[in-house]
Amino acid sequence: MENVINDLKSLFEEAKQKSEFDFVLTLMNYRGMGTHKLMSNLYEWFDAIEFYKKLYNSHELKEKTRIATLLYSTFFENSDFYNIIGSLSKVKLGYKGSSYLFWKTNKYERLLGIGEKQEALLELLHDADKPNIISFFNDNHHKEIRNTFFHSAYALTDEDYIMHDSEPIFIERLGISSFNVNEFLYPKVENIIVFFETFRELYLESFASYKTDKEVIGNFPNPSKITIFGDDDGLKGFKIKNSIQFFGKWHDSGIWYNEEYDMYEGHNIRFNMPNVETVEIGEQLTRYENKDDIHQSDVEFYNLVEKISDRKDANEIARATNLLLKFGALRQKKMEDEENVFKKRSYPKYIIPFYKKAIQIGTGLFDPKPIQDEIDKLIEQNAE
Repeated sequence: MENVINDLKSLFEEAKQKSEFDFVLTLMNYRGMGTHKLMSNLYEWFDAIEFYKKLYNSHELKEKTRIATLLYSTFFENSDFYNIIGSLSKVKLGYKGSSYLFWKTNKYERLLGIGEKQEALLELLHDADKPNIISFFNDNHHKEIRNTFFHSAYALTDEDYIMHDSEPIFIERLGISSFNVNEFLYPKVENIIVFFETFRELYLESFASYKTDKEVIGNFPNPSKITIFGDDDGLKGFKIKNSIQFFGKWHDSGIWYNEEYDMYEGHNIRFNMPNVETVEIGEQLTRYENKDDIHQSDVEFYNLVEKISDRKDANEIARATNLLLKFGALRQKKMEDEENVFKKRSYPKYIIPFYKKAIQIGTGLFDPKPIQDEIDKLIEQNAE
């Protein structure tokens, strides 16, 4: 876990160095007026995991396993946790974070599932060069544990966890429906506790580090001189002086803490969600245009494509179509270079979805026939 912790620490440090203002926005995680400890689930998550940790350390056998599974499942559920790590990754890469980074599906009809949040996060972590955090999620998260526990589809002995009505869990490539908790579950819970304690410490220490006011340069949305507020309790918001004009008079804008009502308040700012989405989509497109390939998961990318398809902005659609063709062609080149005949046959199922989606959203921007011909050829090759 040492390498994982080092990656996590460096992610906080590098994001702050890249853009301290965007780092502060990520810490604030602002979504609207209200007490910051109640406007998100983060602080309840902190307290709940700490409580479960005490129970976990004070019980044995089946009782320990029940608490272990509750702690395990609760840890992987929190959206703010994913938002903050994902936003820090984006800030390190030179983009802006978001309080709603991993929130709902492409067309906002439902909340993202835990697996979808993780899959979207992994590609960002790859771009931010944090391979050990990727390994932490891949090595420690198994959706089958969470699903069977929360759906009460399990049974216990003093040493074993038995899953019911579930797909098998794969341990060393072997699919099984039960596992020894001492050998498999408890070590993962211990890893989670270490990761959780480090994340909470980094977050709270970062928040508390702002003891005095500090001036920085940041974009909100234009480059501005920004005062970050701090006192003995830590971060208290930020202010941009004389940034907006009403009836011929200049006024300050920003988000700062109201001691009397114990809440953060937005002053003379307006969140224009369509414009915010346009900026975020533009940044995502740029990020993928600068990438050599998709390395961890295409969940985030396809989520982006679906948003663009729904918005029907011609420029966004053209850029997304080019990206679909780019990533499809990269996979086709790998297929052509592959010497193992069995691996070669597996490539079309990864290439064809990119080309099909390009035709689907890019109709009218280019002649689809050459791409359709490639799809037909790939289908024919796959059938041989």
